[in-house]
Amino acid sequence: MCRARPSRRRWTIWSRLASRALNCVRRWQQAAKKSEQIFAEFISEEADAASEIKRDKPIMVVLGNPPYAGQSANKGKWIDKLLKHPYELSEQGPNGLPKGRQSYYTVDGKPLGERNPKGLQDDYVKFIRFGQWRIEMTGHGILAFVTNHSYLDNPTFRGMRQSLMQTFDEIHVLDLHGSTKKKETAPDGSKDENLFDIQQGVAICLMVRLAR
Repeated sequence: MCRARPSRRRWTIWSRLASRALNCVRRWQQAAKKSEQIFAEFISEEADAASEIKRDKPIMVVLGNPPYAGQSANKGKWIDKLLKHPYELSEQGPNGLPKGRQSYYTVDGKPLGERNPKGLQDDYVKFIRFGQWRIEMTGHGILAFVTNHSYLDNPTFRGMRQSLMQTFDEIHVLDLHGSTKKKETAPDGSKDENLFDIQQGVAICLMVRLAR
């Protein structure tokens, strides 16, 4: 039995096709690598621009949905000082931060006296404190957050509430409730259910500091 052998011309065609396919793959790989480089440069430029804005430009709106974490991993010295020490916008205090504005750990100028004020170390509290400070650095603006609602009525947060009232001219809060710990009921007597299917109750705040 004889077998048909591919002609030289057929081998040449397949060889050319394979070569062209390989060249296409190589060009695609080069283009993809170049695109990755361009994208990385773009991200780097955007990060630099964002850092410049946060550092040098006035920020009039701070908004978001910060994490709720009682066991916060954000234990930097700067934010800890911002929480525990008063600040103003001009004169520098001994801790390296502006001094004057009431900290969250005091009320009416006196220490809270709480045996375990760990709630003030929650991440969302740190975000609110930072937003408060940043708006005051600008002089006016809006702070809008969706957060844990525990700061609204818990005695541990009374210094925080007083400090926010000192800073903002208008404070609007929508308490969505929904805490599994409080076991509240809806106005019609039905079960109080959380809008976001989480254990912590939720509140939306809109705080406004007017231009002086």
